[in-house]
Order: sequence, then structure tokens, then C-alpha cells
Amino acid sequence: MKQQFIQHNPEYPNVPSIVQVEECIVDDNDIPQGYGGINSEGYPYGILRRQPIIPEILNGINNPKVWALAESCNRRNSEQGFRMFKVNGEYCFWGLRLLPVVRTPNAQELKMLLEKDPSSAAALKSKSITPRIIRDITYNLLRKELAKVLDVSVKEASHIIGNELDCAPHEDPCGYIFMVPNWAHNWFRHDGYVKQMLAVLNG
Repeated sequence: MKQQFIQHNPEYPNVPSIVQVEECIVDDNDIPQGYGGINSEGYPYGILRRQPIIPEILNGINNPKVWALAESCNRRNSEQGFRMFKVNGEYCFWGLRLLPVVRTPNAQELKMLLEKDPSSAAALKSKSITPRIIRDITYNLLRKELAKVLDVSVKEASHIIGNELDCAPHEDPCGYIFMVPNWAHNWFRHDGYVKQMLAVLNG
């Protein structure tokens, strides 16, 4: 199964870390739904995994650079379609990524970032770090990088991710954070990176 995963994801950035791979079989007729109204258009999985950024989203994008990011994800998945795998027990969204990709801080790097802000430093000292505190840091790393790529403000980048692209930042088991479509991010429920960091920082 590991070889199948690598063949389907030839650009996967952290192959040496792979210990176990499991494919998650999902019926193409299943319709992702729930979790805050995802996929209100009612597209079946068979269509979404070949066009992750749906036409309704593409048609609403005015910035050509943003459109190119979305179209690149669709083009990559148009023929074979996205296949969800679990890598080392965690859902892997690598195939659904929209650029840019940013390396996710390891525990020591995250601790250093937390110590820079008085509020998060106090939470770190009292071992009361929350998922929100961690995501404020990791999500902002992606927003800043996207802002550079698109030559916009960090605030505008945040709006582009969540509103224009209907995506969410995702910390993937490959060791990077990137945008993935909200329908997938919410449907395949997960908390891998944050759960691991909470165990280390609050342990």
C-alpha cells in the first residue's frame, strides 16, 4: 500500500517518515455534508475528488493568481481523482493541497513561537495551551506565506482562504501546512498535529 500511495502522490515531501499506509475507501456516490453546511451544492464525492474546487467557487474568483492556485489543484486531480489515505494513522490531504505549502513547526519551534507572545507564553508556562492558541500560530504562518505569493495583506490572505476559496489551513502528517477545500477538511474529521502538540506542550 505504501508503494501505491507514493505512485499516486509522487511529490509527497516526507517519504522516509512513512511507517504505515491505509487507503480509506469512500463510495463515489457519497455526498459530503453536515459540519457547518459543507457542500450545500450537493456534489457527490466522485465529482469532488476530481474537481475539488467546484465551479461555483472558481466562477467567483477575480484575482488571476488565486484562480491559478485553485485550477492547479483541480488539474492535478482531474484524471485519477483524489484518493484519501491514512499515513501513520492520520488522514493525508496532500493530494488536495493548494499552494503554497509551509513547513509546520516541530514541538521545539512551536514552543519558541509561543514564547514570543506574553499571553501564549503564560499559557505555555501554566501548561494550559489550547487548540486555538496553536492554530493561531500555524494558520498565520500560512496566511503570511500566501500574502507574499499574492502580494496582498495578511488580512486579505485570510479572507481569500476562507471566503474566496472556501478552504481551510491544514497541518498535514507530511510535516507541512497548506490550504485544502472545506468540504474535505470538515468531512474527514481529524486533529492529528494539534493533538500531538498539546500532548507535548501540556504534558
